[in-house]
Amino acid sequence: MQVIRERPDLNAGGMAQRLGVSNGAVSQTLARLEKKGVIKKAKDPSLKNRVTAVLTAVGNEAIERFETQQASSVKAFSVYLAGLSESEREVIGSFLSEVEEFLKGLR
Repeated sequence: MQVIRERPDLNAGGMAQRLGVSNGAVSQTLARLEKKGVIKKAKDPSLKNRVTAVLTAVGNEAIERFETQQASSVKAFSVYLAGLSESEREVIGSFLSEVEEFLKGLR
């Protein structure tokens, strides 16, 4: 939905490339979103096979709620981090470094 909002000119293939997923995954997701009334598919009059998606009022409302909740979560987490002592931040930093190294070893 965010990709549709940011790049309404993209077709399903362009969305798939931008998201790093298959065309089929995007097509199935678009079909579900259309069925729920979140988007409308629109054909490009100049290119008969090109289909783009447009957010409906329901879709715009959903994405706005998501963005509001996301901003609230980021603010709350920032407040939490600001309240940590220096030693607590060092422990968290060390832990995250260890997790990063562990994940690199999984490749």
